Amino acid sequence: MDRSPAATIARSAGRLAAALLPLAALALLHSLPDSLHGNPLPWVAAAFAGSAAVAAGLALLFATLAAVGSGRIRDLADAAGFGMLAVTFGASWFGSVAAHGLGVGLASASVAFAVGSFADERRLTNPAARGAGIVIDLALLEACLGGVLLVGSFPGLAWLAPVLLIGAAAVTALAGIAGFDQPWRATALGMAASSAVVLAIAESKDLEALAGPAGIALAALLGARAMAIGRPEQPAWTETPDLELPGEREFDELTRLTRELRATIDDLIAARRTIELQRVEIERAETLDPLTGLAARGAIIERLRTETAEARRYHHPVALVLLDIDNLAALNHELGLEVGDAILREVALRLRLRIREADALGRLSGDAFLAILPHSDEGAAAAFAQAVRDRLLERPISTARGDLTVQVSMGIALMRPAMTLSAEELLAAAEEGLLSAKAAGGSSIAFDRLHGLARIDGHEREPRSSTGEAADHTR
Repeated sequence: MDRSPAATIARSAGRLAAALLPLAALALLHSLPDSLHGNPLPWVAAAFAGSAAVAAGLALLFATLAAVGSGRIRDLADAAGFGMLAVTFGASWFGSVAAHGLGVGLASASVAFAVGSFADERRLTNPAARGAGIVIDLALLEACLGGVLLVGSFPGLAWLAPVLLIGAAAVTALAGIAGFDQPWRATALGMAASSAVVLAIAESKDLEALAGPAGIALAALLGARAMAIGRPEQPAWTETPDLELPGEREFDELTRLTRELRATIDDLIAARRTIELQRVEIERAETLDPLTGLAARGAIIERLRTETAEARRYHHPVALVLLDIDNLAALNHELGLEVGDAILREVALRLRLRIREADALGRLSGDAFLAILPHSDEGAAAAFAQAVRDRLLERPISTARGDLTVQVSMGIALMRPAMTLSAEELLAAAEEGLLSAKAAGGSSIAFDRLHGLARIDGHEREPRSSTGEAADHTR
């Protein structure tokens, strides 16, 4: 090899350029027109993460073989570092990992590489100690994966991402400088440091962010090359009679631990998916009434606040129809809760069939429903209420105790353009109308106080059933 000053400078410049390749790729992607930026396809991002994981896994394999053969602490530390990169990007491959989760993985790997650089040529001369070092590496990989998944599941820690990634870049660069006696390894660590900087400054869902995992993949391949053919020659085994090649038992133990690590990774990923599904189900339960499938009280009140705010801002009318099932408590007491639940479900279904796509419908309390009708005036709200009441009177509800004709009372409130009622005030006005309808004997429709509590005459019809028992209970 040419050792002249010019050749040495040229080689050093080439290694520096290689270390800065990820940043150069970021600059090139950033210079592209804005129309070419944006989110890459999900499979593209997954493919880049998978490439980084596979390359880091290959480096892990070579580093592990080197550590078993030489007992050098640097090789053990590099095995841990590349293994941490492999599990971090492997988790990103199988499912989305937040930027601060990636930061945990890269920061952990940077510490491992730094330990290797400062350990220099120190060795473990006892085969048992080498085996223990491999076991410690596997434990560190499990801890790293757990940290990546755990920290990445807390959105409130997103501010940690740039701190962790820049810190990882600094420590990895320091490790490369400290271990400059191995040029290939130093170049690989420099490239990994540049990749960490790319991940810190690029938008996580932008095309530019792909330069990060691509740089990690190249760094891992360079690291594998350093482990495979770039290491100094080791003394012959005959020169150290106290050392022995590891036997079949040690390799079997390593294989068993590898299988356990892979099973642990699969379990952690499955547990994370289960937690995500449970979170979605809890959010759904908080917004939907489980009996009727309509919006729950909190959700429909929030929708009412939104609609009233929109009506005040854009000066359009919005109407409320508050519906209450007459004598539902008595029906529950006499015929059972199953009959009451069947009535609630059927009333909810018939209400849902009458509303428009822009309307909102929810269960406000045990026997009360609220319909929000944006862009509706008195006539439209009254027509909706009459259609619902007539439909319930004309078509009995089938229950386990026979067919029942259900009567309802309804209160209507309206906010005209230029009015500034709040959601609570408009709901209170609808409750005034409902009380007026109840005072008329039920099966009635009444407007709020702003409309003089005007009533639409109700139907003089008693609840009836197809069985004598049900009829007796509802008369």
